[in-house]
This record gives sequence, structure tokens and C-alpha cells, in this order.
Amino acid sequence: MTTTTTFRHDALLYAGPADFVERTAAFVRAGLAADEAVAVAVIEPRAGALREELAADAGHVTWIDMERVGRNPARIIPAWQQWTREQGTRAFRGIGEPIWAGRSDAELVECRHHESLLNLAFDGIPWQLLCPYDTTALAPEVIDAVHASHPRVLDGPTEIPGAQPHTHDYAATLLGPALSQAPARAARLAFRAGKLAGVREFVRRHLPATTRARGNAAVLAIGEIAGNSIVHGGGHGTILLWTEDEHLVCEIHDTGHIVDPLAGRHRPTPDQHGARGLWIANQVCDLAQIRSTPAGTTVRLHLTL
Repeated sequence: MTTTTTFRHDALLYAGPADFVERTAAFVRAGLAADEAVAVAVIEPRAGALREELAADAGHVTWIDMERVGRNPARIIPAWQQWTREQGTRAFRGIGEPIWAGRSDAELVECRHHESLLNLAFDGIPWQLLCPYDTTALAPEVIDAVHASHPRVLDGPTEIPGAQPHTHDYAATLLGPALSQAPARAARLAFRAGKLAGVREFVRRHLPATTRARGNAAVLAIGEIAGNSIVHGGGHGTILLWTEDEHLVCEIHDTGHIVDPLAGRHRPTPDQHGARGLWIANQVCDLAQIRSTPAGTTVRLHLTL
């Protein structure tokens, strides 16, 4: 029997490595003692420190490489959905760390969207997810934001009621914050139906030096989103392409309107025809940002070169 009757999404505020290990180990051991399935998705060195503390118990835990899976926050919900489905009728709990020191400002925005969307994706599913935040390493505004996306915040011995999710919270993930303006140096291409070959040629022509695999990944992801624009976004669109530090950044704009806040997070079924573009882009890219209103949709892709 599970220890909760609905999705329990808690933020854990901790102060440094020792506090992290003590409090997350207690959470894991409580689950194992109740014969629950337990998964841990945190980055190193915290994953290693927790394994060491758990000792033999670590062998009964599913370990998820959050630095790989969570590099693009949009990949985390599908990973949790797959793991929770695998548990059958068994009760389960998890620890998920979407935000860590060193995340870019754009990544932090999308991570906050992810934390909000967890409440939608798992509404009504009885399990516990604990999201740890290091108060000694993260900016105060990052810590403050956890109250808006978690129904409960654990701060030492104190349990603080957080926000109760509402429909408008999920819709906000598609509305903002506004994306930064593309630089004037960005290459530009207008495209329409029947011209996807020109999109791929445009991307290859403007790719900086990179590996063949990364170049092919960029062409694939951008081509998929441009294809979405043709099918769902009015039959045409505009691409802006530029480099930013070690990233290729591509922005695709069209006149379509996305209304599903979980767009791009639905794992395609084997017999599904179409509707895979955003999913593919999320699997390929390090970050995908979606902003959509009735006036149009912008998808900005970031790919490490």
C-alpha cells in the first residue's frame, strides 16, 4: 500500500553536502522499509555521496543519471513517467534534482516550468517526489521560486505550505518569460511548404565547425520543428540561426498556437503517425524553449557544438 493517496511533490531545502546526504538517505530508507520502489535522479558528487551513505541499500535503488537526462529539463517528466509505469501496483517514491549550481538563466526558467508541469503530468497518481535545493549554492531567487511550484516545502524541521497548482500556472509555461531578442547577426530564412530541403541546406551552410553527429542532430531537430510549422503553424515560418558561446541557437517562428503545456513531453507510441517533432527536438537538443499565444508560436533550440 502506498504511503500517499495522490501525487506528493515536495521541495527539500538543504544546506550543503552533509545535510543533503542525511535527509535524502532518510527519505530513501523510509521507502525501502515500506517495500516501496525508490529511484534517485541527482548529479555528482551528490549521487556518489548518497550511494556511499546507503551502502548495501544502494543496490535496491534505481539510479538515474540526472546530468544526462536532465540536461534538457523537458526530458525529465518522460523519464519519471517511464519509471513509474514500470512499477506496476507497487508503491514508489523518487528524488529528482532538476536545478543545480551552474545552470544558465534560460535553463533555470525552463526548470521552473518543469517543476510546475510535474503537478500536471502526475495529477492523481499516488507517489512521492522529493526535489532537493541547496541553499548554500543556489541564488536566493532560485530558492524563493520553489514555493510557487511545490505544494509543500521542507526547510529543516519546518513544513511550509507552498502553492496549490492551478490551470493558469501550467498555461504560464507557454506564455513566458519572454525570450531574449535574437542578435542582429543571426542568419534568417523564410520557408514554406515544399521547401524543407532548403531548410536543411540553410542549417548546414551556417553550421560552425563541429562533429558530423552534432551537425546531423542540428539538421534533424530544426527540420522537425520547421515541419511542424508547415503542418500545424500556418504552412510557413521563419528561422533565425546564430551561435552563442559553445551553442548553436535556432529560433523558429510561425502563426500556429500550442495549447498543451506538456507538448514535447509525450513519449510517442510505436504506432503513432506524426506529432513527433517537439519530442525529437527535446531528445536531440540541450534546451528547447516554447512560447505560444494565439498570435503565434516561437520555438528556440539550443544545441551544444
